[in-house]
Amino acid sequence: MIYRTVNILVFIISVLLAMYGLQAFDFERFLRKGRISEFYVFYIIASVALGYLFAQFILNFGTLSFY
Repeated sequence: MIYRTVNILVFIISVLLAMYGLQAFDFERFLRKGRISEFYVFYIIASVALGYLFAQFILNFGTLSFY
């Protein structure tokens, strides 16, 4: 039960960190006029993908055993 709760929290925090990190890029340069809704879809998908990869890295790194 605790393991699942920690996993969910790590995934949520990772996605939020990815959203925060993507704000550093100036995507307005590449946007066409009137295509803001498509950008938000891309932004959410990219945030979830980066957050997932980061969370998997953190969770796998935490379960490594160093002998």
